[in-house]
Amino acid sequence: MANDTYTPTDRFDELALTDLDGVFDILEIYCHNLLPDMEACLVFLSRILRDSGAASHPKTRDWVALLVRKALAFGPFHAQCLGLAHKLTNDPSIGARLERFQSFPLEPSLLDFSSVMNDPGKAQRKRAKLLAVLQGMPGHILAAAQLLQLDYYSGSERGAWADSFIVPKFFQAEWNYRLFLHYAGLGVVDKAMLLWPGVAKMPLSEVQLNLVAELYARNGETEKALASYNESLQLDPRQTPVRYRLAELEHPTRADHALLAQRDVCICLYSWNKADDLEKTLASLAQTNLGKAKIRVLLNGCTDRSPEVVEAARALFPDTDYGSVVLPVNIGAPAARNWLGSLPEVRASEFVAYIDDDVELPRDWLAHFLTIMQNHPKTTVVGCKVVFGSEPRMIQYLYRAFSLACALGIKLTDPCQIAQFDVGQYDFIRTTDNVMGCCHLLRMAHLEHGPQFDLRYSPSQLDDVAHDLAVRVRGGEVRYCGLVKCIHHQNTGGGFKRRMTSAQLGQVLGNDTKLFYCLRENIERIRELMQESRRGCAG
Repeated sequence: MANDTYTPTDRFDELALTDLDGVFDILEIYCHNLLPDMEACLVFLSRILRDSGAASHPKTRDWVALLVRKALAFGPFHAQCLGLAHKLTNDPSIGARLERFQSFPLEPSLLDFSSVMNDPGKAQRKRAKLLAVLQGMPGHILAAAQLLQLDYYSGSERGAWADSFIVPKFFQAEWNYRLFLHYAGLGVVDKAMLLWPGVAKMPLSEVQLNLVAELYARNGETEKALASYNESLQLDPRQTPVRYRLAELEHPTRADHALLAQRDVCICLYSWNKADDLEKTLASLAQTNLGKAKIRVLLNGCTDRSPEVVEAARALFPDTDYGSVVLPVNIGAPAARNWLGSLPEVRASEFVAYIDDDVELPRDWLAHFLTIMQNHPKTTVVGCKVVFGSEPRMIQYLYRAFSLACALGIKLTDPCQIAQFDVGQYDFIRTTDNVMGCCHLLRMAHLEHGPQFDLRYSPSQLDDVAHDLAVRVRGGEVRYCGLVKCIHHQNTGGGFKRRMTSAQLGQVLGNDTKLFYCLRENIERIRELMQESRRGCAG
């Protein structure tokens, strides 16, 4: 019985739950869903190389070579990455760079940014120490590289420190390349493109080609974007997101706005004591194209001014069937969704949209969702790309897919990479297993008893994930629409994630455990879905 006990795991911890064959399966699914970043490359490399069977496994050589190439492209001044690459390849140019690094000593703690994303205070302290190092040695290339990384995390082009930094001549080309990565990653097109001619003379990998493809796309140079993405795929055909992006650039999706007048939709919101956020959300919703959609707002035991906000917002929707439900107590998110979904007018609708009370939506969000539903009649759920509220927009959630199903755990791919900005690389439509619940559309004909969000995940957290996964297990389809960008103000604060309290962490871990045991009885069906995904990787 002890072997069946589930232990919640953190990001990438599932790699310890499986053998090397399973690790390569997870890696294939990962690349089918996301473009690996530096962290992913190093984590997978570490897991593969420490496995006793790696030397004899037929997949090791190709995958290790690919991951090393990507990691080197992401980290021209990343000592750990360069050290690993030198150990594996014995490349003399990497060895020479590492030798030069010896002239720029830096305490190990200043090379570790693992926790700065949820601790702004720690980031400030590290910045102060790095500035002191740079002040004492204006050409300290490693301190400058770390300061640039902190600037990136905060969404800043470059701090004042750059004015006093003197680039060592023998690192000039690598520094210009590092700046290109920085500006391209932030979506600063003009500054990145000024550096591109020099970067283009260097040996290119798919990493640089993907970045410049989106720079070209933003500049309206679609043919150059297509050429760059095609060259990238020649180097690494496993990049499924690139294939989707390429298809979208070649044949742009057009939303059918006529559907707004043809389809019966009810838009549902629920809120608990977030009057200011709710007010902004309703104002944003009023600026979008809703056609003949109805709106229902449920107040979940609110004790603030939310009732006044909801009533005042009625004037924003003069031609809309707009109503509210006021509950005396907070029944939690799943029950609130179900209450709204049980309303006669919602049950009579063709589609129900759920949106959170702290979002901003683009004008054409509903037309895009309805167009996907029209073009793909088997689709039950459509969701969008979700970004944080700070500028520039950092990705909060894209989509998730099953990546592991065994007796020790059922895991999904990450919803996105940490600290990745939205520069257009995920602007496409695709099938998946889960989309974020802060803005999604459900087809009522596929839900015999209406939306059924599981109450065991109250008061919040994972009920929307569990709902999508249940749809997939039953054979339904879930689609992601990256052409709709929802700004979600949850956890927004200068690009940093707020640290969870012990109670919040307990809620997350508890719900994670519940989800595993709920899904376990369908483990064979989940494995079938994963096999389908792997066949998609091979295709």
